[in-house]
Amino acid sequence: MFGKKKDKKNDVIRALHYEGIPEFATDYPCTLKLEDDQLVITRIKPETVVTLPLNRIKSFTAMEESRFMLQYHGEAKTTSKMKNVNKYYLVVQYDKGMLAFWGLAKEYGKFLDLQNNALNAPSHIEL
Repeated sequence: MFGKKKDKKNDVIRALHYEGIPEFATDYPCTLKLEDDQLVITRIKPETVVTLPLNRIKSFTAMEESRFMLQYHGEAKTTSKMKNVNKYYLVVQYDKGMLAFWGLAKEYGKFLDLQNNALNAPSHIEL
């Protein structure tokens, strides 16, 4: 309660890979973590680590499943087999493509933190 606050950038996010890394199956569990100016994606059993430098990432976008499916797959559908369970997606746009991960409500807050805080806002914008 009165201890040090954890640095949110070092929090590990548990998610499921949806698409973007050919060697990872769809719906395969993994972790996402920001460390040393890179996004570290770790597949769980067998452990495989993928790193993506933050300077190659264009954006993090958190969204509900229907919006994700409409925007990236052309149809606002649900893939959940459980009723009343909402899925949320984290889309990582980078210089060579897109990665997508999903989680439930607990992870959505962390996805939003990445979207809002992970990439430094530019100090100067020229129009």
